[in-house]
Amino acid sequence: MSGHRAFWPGLLLAVLRSVLLLGAVLAAGTTALPALNTDEWLIRYLGYPTLQILIASVVLAAALLLLPARGWLGARAVTGIGVALLLLAAGWNAVRLAPYLLPMVLGRPGPAVATGTCLVGERLRVFEANVQMTNQHDTRLLDMVRAENPDIAWFQETDAWWEDVLAPLSAAMPHGAVRAQSNYFGVHLFSRLPLEDVQVQDLTSSRNPSISATATLPSGRKVRIHAIHPRPPQIGQSTAERDAQLMATALQARADTLPHLVVGDLNTVPWEAALHRTEAVGGVGDPRVGRGLFITWNAKRTFAKWPLDHILPGLGVTLSDLRVLPPFGSDHQPLVADLCVPDAAPGLSKLDDAVLADVRSTIARGQGKATQPGAATPPGTESGAGKQAN
Repeated sequence: MSGHRAFWPGLLLAVLRSVLLLGAVLAAGTTALPALNTDEWLIRYLGYPTLQILIASVVLAAALLLLPARGWLGARAVTGIGVALLLLAAGWNAVRLAPYLLPMVLGRPGPAVATGTCLVGERLRVFEANVQMTNQHDTRLLDMVRAENPDIAWFQETDAWWEDVLAPLSAAMPHGAVRAQSNYFGVHLFSRLPLEDVQVQDLTSSRNPSISATATLPSGRKVRIHAIHPRPPQIGQSTAERDAQLMATALQARADTLPHLVVGDLNTVPWEAALHRTEAVGGVGDPRVGRGLFITWNAKRTFAKWPLDHILPGLGVTLSDLRVLPPFGSDHQPLVADLCVPDAAPGLSKLDDAVLADVRSTIARGQGKATQPGAATPPGTESGAGKQAN
């Protein structure tokens, strides 16, 4: 009878150890796989929950170490391997997140985008929000925009319904461009500042437009805005289009002779190689480095949260403030940046020929590859053609 009583605790312990070891393998796998050079959506998506994998790895490692040291010698060895895998996963993810988390503890590393203050006429406030097309809690968003009083406001996932809702903002921000679509990739740029050289572009032939424009500040200084919303990695949709649009935008930004910035729900996280490459090619910096995570997605979930929305200032542009605003019904929260625009943009060195060839290859590979099949005409119909305001 005593042997029977001893059997069940031993079995439960073995099952628990097996579950924890499976968790160790999964944590190590989900940490390592995003390092592969592939466009596969699932592998790319695994790079997003880095903070969650870090926390899970630490918890699982602690649970394995706290298990009673019973069982055959091989079980203890396997447990040691599991703990080692979890510590490696935790360490790898900690390194990825260090530029955003360490400053809150150690005060370093320093910001990648310098902090600066400037005269009123040289300031630029940028408001960015993905409205979530099916969200119809418009009052809160409009109230936020009016309270923030931005110079530039960039909205994504705008369809015909949202265009009607946002229309009152034109009273304070009469300049801009719009392409309303009912496929979750409609866009609207509002500006209090006069705009010129406004372009509504389909950079990857996949019906998710971007907008670029040159804004003139009260001081007379000019700044080039590149506003984009690439498609996310998801079932049937690789990252080829997203990376192509990021690289096409980066090349345009690199060619700017004016100070510039890239803004939007970029569907990439700050520690992903795709964004690092965008920064290097486009001559833009990540204001999160040295300041924090500034999580903007998902406002409707407790644990699945990461920073998808970005305002990336070009070289010479400084930052005086960066804020995430409260939820307004969308799965994204708005991001607001106060910037100081210099009178001229520092020149960028010529791209290495091999790097340029690789960038162009990425752009070519992503043309019409947003969804499969029928990438050039994905589900959803446009509710309006591109329109521009002076």
